[in-house]
Parts: sequence; structure tokens; C-alpha cells
Amino acid sequence: MRFSVLCKICILLSHFAFSQFEYGVKGGLNFDSAGKISKLNNDVYMDGSLKSESGFNLGVYAQADLLILYLRPELQYTNVKRSFEELDFTSSRIELPISLGYKVLGPISIFAGPSIFYYVSNKTNAHSFDRIRNKFNFGHHLGLRLNLGNLSFDFRYEKGNSSIVTDQENMKNTDLRPNQVVLGMSLKLN
Repeated sequence: MRFSVLCKICILLSHFAFSQFEYGVKGGLNFDSAGKISKLNNDVYMDGSLKSESGFNLGVYAQADLLILYLRPELQYTNVKRSFEELDFTSSRIELPISLGYKVLGPISIFAGPSIFYYVSNKTNAHSFDRIRNKFNFGHHLGLRLNLGNLSFDFRYEKGNSSIVTDQENMKNTDLRPNQVVLGMSLKLN
């Protein structure tokens, strides 16, 4: 009898767990305002901020609903361009934001959580940033999501916590940590 009840509970919980799981693809636009340069080379010393331009992100997500909360890890590729005077910077990175969301009202939810950034490449039209001191960066994000059936739209703010600095002599004090607003769209596949 106990075994029968235990089996029924397990079947009910597994059915509940699988019916509350979704996955899909996502993409969006990044508006990055990150970066400062304080030394360009041995002869010229300049302070300045990088001018941001829009970038894009593409990726996948999974979401597990937990009553009024949800857990949503995402894996995405992000490419962002920046400029400083004549220099153009292009950053490519893999991002892993993990969101804990709260369903506020109907299709509207708020979310926040940690983000992990892995820098694939940082290039300029003058130099390559292949030798980055720490390719990993940790940060946080928060945002608002509107869920309309199989489509959802989100608006989020992401900020990196640790600096990304190169070892190259002519770009010694370059900070490329993320500081961005992201407009995204997700398509549920299941």
C-alpha cells in the first residue's frame, strides 16, 4: 500500500515538473556603454570613455516554473562594437545569465540574477586583445519580461562586476566590462 501511494506521488510530481518546463531560442539588441581607456601607448596618455554602439545576441534558454516564481538559465553569444576616437573595438563573448523571476501580474514578470561572461575575442582596428588578463567576468542583471504565448519580450540591464584588462603594453588600462541595456525576444519551442 505504501509503495502504491509513493508511486502515485512520484508520477504526479514528475508530470507536474515536466508540464512546467519550457525551452526555446532567443535573440536581441545590446546597447552597451561599457569601457574606459586611460593609457593608449607610451607616448600619449589620454582619458576617455568608449562610445557605445548597438550589438546583438543570439542563444537558447530553458525555464522551469515554480508556482509564482521561475528559474531561467540562458546561454547566448553576444557581439558588441564600441569606439574611441579613431579606434573601433569589437567584443565577442559567451554569456550565461541565470534569472530568478517573479510573475507579478498575468503575463508580466520581473527577474534578476547573476551573469557569467566569457570573452571569446576583443579586437580593434589597431591592435588585437588576444591576451586578456581574465577572460571570465561576473556580473548581475535585472529586468522586466512580457510573455505573450509562445513569444516573450524582455528589457534588462546587465552590469559586469570585475574589470577586463589586457596585458598588452599599449592598452594597459583598458576596461571592457559589460554595462548594457538589452532588448530581447524569445520564442518558446515546446
